[in-house]
Amino acid sequence: MGEGTRLRAQIPGASVDIVASSPPGHESLAVVVPWSDRRFQYTVKDVARPAAGTITVDGVAHDVPVGESWAVLDHGRGRWPYDVSWNWGAGSGISDGRVIGVQLGGRWTDGTGSTENAMFVDGRLHKISEELRWEYDTADFLRPWRVHGENVDLTFVPFYDKITRTNLGIVSSRTDQCFGWWSGQFTTVEGAAIAFEGILGWAEDVRNRW
Repeated sequence: MGEGTRLRAQIPGASVDIVASSPPGHESLAVVVPWSDRRFQYTVKDVARPAAGTITVDGVAHDVPVGESWAVLDHGRGRWPYDVSWNWGAGSGISDGRVIGVQLGGRWTDGTGSTENAMFVDGRLHKISEELRWEYDTADFLRPWRVHGENVDLTFVPFYDKITRTNLGIVSSRTDQCFGWWSGQFTTVEGAAIAFEGILGWAEDVRNRW
Protein backbone atom coordinates (compact mmCIF):
# COMPACT_ATOMS: atom_id res chain seq x y z
CA MET A 1 0.00 0.00 0.00
CA GLY A 2 1.11 3.59 -0.59
CA GLU A 3 1.11 4.45 3.11
CA GLY A 4 2.52 1.18 4.41
CA THR A 5 2.33 -2.61 4.30
CA ARG A 6 -0.87 -4.55 4.93
CA LEU A 7 -0.42 -7.90 6.68
CA ARG A 8 -3.28 -10.42 6.57
CA ALA A 9 -3.37 -14.02 7.74
CA GLN A 10 -6.03 -16.56 8.67
CA ILE A 11 -6.05 -19.92 10.44
CA PRO A 12 -8.96 -21.87 11.94
CA GLY A 13 -10.33 -19.76 14.79
CA ALA A 14 -8.13 -16.70 14.29
CA SER A 15 -7.16 -14.02 11.78
CA VAL A 16 -5.18 -10.79 11.65
CA ASP A 17 -5.51 -7.70 9.46
CA ILE A 18 -2.87 -5.12 10.31
CA VAL A 19 -1.34 -2.16 8.49
CA ALA A 20 2.30 -1.38 9.28
CA SER A 21 2.47 2.30 8.36
CA SER A 22 5.53 3.98 6.86
CA PRO A 23 5.40 7.61 8.03
CA PRO A 24 7.11 10.34 5.96
CA GLY A 25 10.85 10.32 6.67
CA HIS A 26 10.82 6.83 8.21
CA GLU A 27 14.12 5.07 7.48
CA SER A 28 15.17 1.42 7.44
CA LEU A 29 18.45 -0.50 7.36
CA ALA A 30 19.47 -2.26 4.15
CA VAL A 31 22.73 -4.23 4.09
CA VAL A 32 24.48 -6.57 1.65
CA VAL A 33 26.52 -9.19 3.50
CA PRO A 34 29.17 -10.80 1.21
CA TRP A 35 30.36 -14.28 2.15
CA SER A 36 32.30 -14.77 -1.11
CA ASP A 37 32.41 -13.55 -4.70
CA ARG A 38 29.42 -15.77 -5.48
CA ARG A 39 27.40 -15.88 -2.26
CA PHE A 40 25.68 -13.02 -0.49
CA GLN A 41 22.66 -12.11 1.58
CA TYR A 42 20.77 -8.86 1.16
CA THR A 43 18.70 -7.94 4.19
CA VAL A 44 16.38 -5.06 5.05
CA LYS A 45 15.38 -4.60 8.68
CA ASP A 46 12.51 -2.13 9.13
CA VAL A 47 11.69 -1.53 12.80
CA ALA A 48 9.36 0.79 14.72
CA ARG A 49 6.65 0.82 12.04
CA PRO A 50 3.39 2.08 13.62
CA ALA A 51 0.81 -0.70 13.48
CA ALA A 52 -2.99 -0.64 13.56
CA GLY A 53 -5.74 -3.09 12.72
CA THR A 54 -7.54 -6.05 14.27
CA ILE A 55 -6.83 -9.50 15.65
CA THR A 56 -9.87 -11.76 15.60
CA VAL A 57 -10.06 -14.84 17.84
CA ASP A 58 -13.12 -17.13 17.87
CA GLY A 59 -15.17 -14.46 16.09
CA VAL A 60 -14.30 -11.66 18.52
CA ALA A 61 -12.33 -8.76 17.01
CA HIS A 62 -9.71 -7.02 19.13
CA ASP A 63 -8.30 -3.67 18.04
CA VAL A 64 -4.53 -3.24 17.84
CA PRO A 65 -4.07 -0.07 19.92
CA VAL A 66 -3.00 2.91 17.81
CA GLY A 67 0.03 4.74 19.14
CA GLU A 68 1.35 1.85 21.21
CA SER A 69 1.60 -0.95 18.64
CA TRP A 70 4.54 -1.59 16.32
CA ALA A 71 5.59 -3.81 13.45
CA VAL A 72 9.03 -5.07 12.39
CA LEU A 73 9.49 -6.12 8.77
CA ASP A 74 12.35 -8.35 7.64
CA HIS A 75 13.12 -8.66 3.92
CA GLY A 76 15.85 -10.92 2.56
CA ARG A 77 17.33 -12.06 -0.75
CA GLY A 78 20.37 -14.18 -1.47
CA ARG A 79 21.84 -17.60 -0.62
CA TRP A 80 22.60 -18.69 2.93
CA PRO A 81 25.44 -21.08 3.79
CA TYR A 82 24.32 -24.59 4.69
CA ASP A 83 25.36 -24.22 8.34
CA VAL A 84 24.85 -20.77 9.87
CA SER A 85 24.26 -19.24 13.29
CA TRP A 86 23.05 -15.80 14.22
CA ASN A 87 21.81 -13.41 16.86
CA TRP A 88 19.02 -10.97 16.09
CA GLY A 89 17.62 -8.37 18.43
CA ALA A 90 14.86 -5.88 17.66
CA GLY A 91 12.56 -3.59 19.57
CA SER A 92 10.12 -0.72 19.07
CA GLY A 93 8.43 1.73 21.39
CA ILE A 94 8.39 5.15 22.99
CA SER A 95 10.84 6.34 25.64
CA ASP A 96 10.97 9.89 26.97
CA GLY A 97 8.62 11.04 24.21
CA ARG A 98 10.76 9.66 21.37
CA VAL A 99 10.05 6.69 19.11
CA ILE A 100 12.94 4.27 19.59
CA GLY A 101 13.81 1.39 17.28
CA VAL A 102 16.41 -1.26 18.10
CA GLN A 103 18.02 -3.35 15.35
CA LEU A 104 20.97 -5.59 16.26
CA GLY A 105 22.55 -8.59 14.60
CA GLY A 106 25.56 -10.75 15.14
CA ARG A 107 27.65 -13.83 14.34
CA TRP A 108 26.42 -14.37 10.79
CA THR A 109 28.04 -11.10 9.62
CA ASP A 110 31.34 -11.60 11.51
CA GLY A 111 34.38 -11.02 9.32
CA THR A 112 32.41 -9.81 6.27
CA GLY A 113 32.97 -6.08 6.83
CA SER A 114 29.21 -5.55 7.09
CA THR A 115 26.98 -5.27 10.14
CA GLU A 116 23.22 -5.05 10.55
CA ASN A 117 23.37 -2.87 13.67
CA ALA A 118 21.44 0.36 13.97
CA MET A 119 19.36 2.45 16.32
CA PHE A 120 16.41 4.56 15.26
CA VAL A 121 15.14 7.76 16.88
CA ASP A 122 11.87 9.24 15.58
CA GLY A 123 12.32 7.38 12.30
CA ARG A 124 15.93 8.42 11.67
CA LEU A 125 18.55 5.69 11.30
CA HIS A 126 21.78 5.84 13.29
CA LYS A 127 24.09 3.20 11.79
CA ILE A 128 26.39 1.21 14.07
CA SER A 129 29.20 -0.13 11.92
CA GLU A 130 31.13 -1.98 14.63
CA GLU A 131 30.61 -5.65 15.47
CA LEU A 132 28.95 -5.77 18.88
CA ARG A 133 29.55 -8.23 21.70
CA TRP A 134 26.61 -10.37 22.80
CA GLU A 135 26.68 -11.75 26.34
CA TYR A 136 23.98 -14.14 27.57
CA ASP A 137 23.58 -17.47 29.32
CA THR A 138 22.84 -20.36 26.94
CA ALA A 139 21.95 -22.51 29.96
CA ASP A 140 19.28 -19.99 31.01
CA PHE A 141 18.12 -17.72 28.20
CA LEU A 142 15.75 -15.89 30.57
CA ARG A 143 18.62 -14.28 32.42
CA PRO A 144 19.43 -10.69 31.30
CA TRP A 145 21.37 -10.24 28.06
CA ARG A 146 23.94 -7.55 27.32
CA VAL A 147 24.88 -6.23 23.86
CA HIS A 148 27.64 -3.67 23.80
CA GLY A 149 30.50 -2.04 21.93
CA GLU A 150 32.43 1.19 21.86
CA ASN A 151 29.36 3.42 21.44
CA VAL A 152 26.55 1.07 22.49
CA ASP A 153 25.64 -0.53 25.81
CA LEU A 154 22.25 -2.21 25.92
CA THR A 155 20.52 -4.58 28.31
CA PHE A 156 17.72 -6.96 27.39
CA VAL A 157 15.55 -8.49 30.13
CA PRO A 158 13.46 -11.42 28.81
CA PHE A 159 10.13 -12.64 30.14
CA TYR A 160 9.41 -15.48 27.67
CA ASP A 161 11.53 -17.89 25.60
CA LYS A 162 9.93 -19.26 22.44
CA ILE A 163 11.82 -22.53 21.90
CA THR A 164 11.87 -24.23 18.50
CA ARG A 165 13.73 -27.43 17.69
CA THR A 166 13.81 -29.44 14.45
CA ASN A 167 16.18 -32.32 13.69
CA LEU A 168 15.78 -34.17 10.41
CA GLY A 169 19.40 -35.23 10.12
CA ILE A 170 21.03 -33.09 7.46
CA VAL A 171 18.35 -30.43 7.98
CA SER A 172 17.97 -29.07 11.49
CA SER A 173 17.25 -25.87 13.37
CA ARG A 174 17.53 -24.63 16.93
CA THR A 175 15.99 -21.32 18.02
CA ASP A 176 15.60 -19.60 21.36
CA GLN A 177 13.67 -16.39 20.65
CA CYS A 178 13.23 -14.44 23.86
CA PHE A 179 10.71 -11.62 24.23
CA GLY A 180 11.40 -8.87 26.72
CA TRP A 181 12.47 -5.28 27.35
CA TRP A 182 15.41 -3.29 25.94
CA SER A 183 17.11 -0.44 27.75
CA GLY A 184 20.48 1.32 27.64
CA GLN A 185 22.22 4.04 25.71
CA PHE A 186 24.14 4.71 22.52
CA THR A 187 26.10 7.57 21.03
CA THR A 188 25.31 8.91 17.56
CA VAL A 189 28.02 9.76 15.02
CA GLU A 190 27.36 13.41 15.87
CA GLY A 191 28.34 12.67 19.47
CA ALA A 192 24.87 12.84 21.05
CA ALA A 193 24.30 10.33 23.88
CA ILE A 194 20.77 8.89 23.85
CA ALA A 195 19.42 6.82 26.72
CA PHE A 196 16.15 4.87 26.68
CA GLU A 197 14.21 2.22 28.57
CA GLY A 198 11.09 0.10 28.33
CA ILE A 199 11.34 -0.84 24.65
CA LEU A 200 9.50 -4.09 23.95
CA GLY A 201 11.09 -6.54 21.56
CA TRP A 202 13.08 -9.74 21.30
CA ALA A 203 16.55 -11.25 21.16
CA GLU A 204 17.29 -14.61 19.63
CA ASP A 205 19.98 -17.27 19.35
CA VAL A 206 19.64 -19.40 16.21
CA ARG A 207 21.53 -22.17 14.45
CA ASN A 208 20.28 -23.60 11.15
CA ARG A 209 21.49 -26.36 8.87
CA TRP A 210 19.38 -25.98 5.72
